[in-house]
Amino acid sequence: MSHPEGDPLERLSRLWPQLMLALSRSGRRAEALAAYREVRVILRAELGIDPDPALPLIATTTAELRAATAAEFIELLRLIHARSGLTLPEVHRRAGQVLPRSQVYSLLKRGKLPTKPEQVRAFVTICGLPEPQVARVMELWATLREQTELAVSGPDDDKPFAILIMRSA
Repeated sequence: MSHPEGDPLERLSRLWPQLMLALSRSGRRAEALAAYREVRVILRAELGIDPDPALPLIATTTAELRAATAAEFIELLRLIHARSGLTLPEVHRRAGQVLPRSQVYSLLKRGKLPTKPEQVRAFVTICGLPEPQVARVMELWATLREQTELAVSGPDDDKPFAILIMRSA
C-alpha cells in the first residue's frame, strides 16, 4: 500500500523533531522530552532503530551553562544528561573506550569534579550539546579544575620550606 505523503514512519521521524522543538521553545521541555521518548519507543518497535539524541530538545541556552562549584558542575552534567533522553548504558555504548561504564556513572553520582577533560567532553557531546556549548562546558570545567588545584596547593607564600642546620665540629 502506498501513501501519498510518503511512508508514515519516515514522516514520523521527520515531523517529531519539529514537535519537540516547538514544545521546547515554548517552555514545555518536560512534554518535549516525553514526546522524544514516545517516538523512540515507536521507532524501536516498528523499525528496530534508535534515533539520535533530540538535539533541538537539549539546545541549552548559554545562560544555563553556569557552575561556580564542583557540585553545581555535577548538577549541570545531570541536567544535560536528563535532557538528552539517553540512558547511562546508551551513553557508555556511544562513547566506547573513551568513557568506561563505571566512569559514566561516576560523572553523575560522586560529588567531585571529574578529572579527565576528554571524558567530560565525550559525555556532553554524546548527550547532544552543540560544539559551542561543549566548549563552554569545557571552559567551566577548566576554571573549576584550576580553582580546585589552587585550593589544594595554596598560595606560593604558604609552601613549606626546609632549613638546613649545619653543626660545626
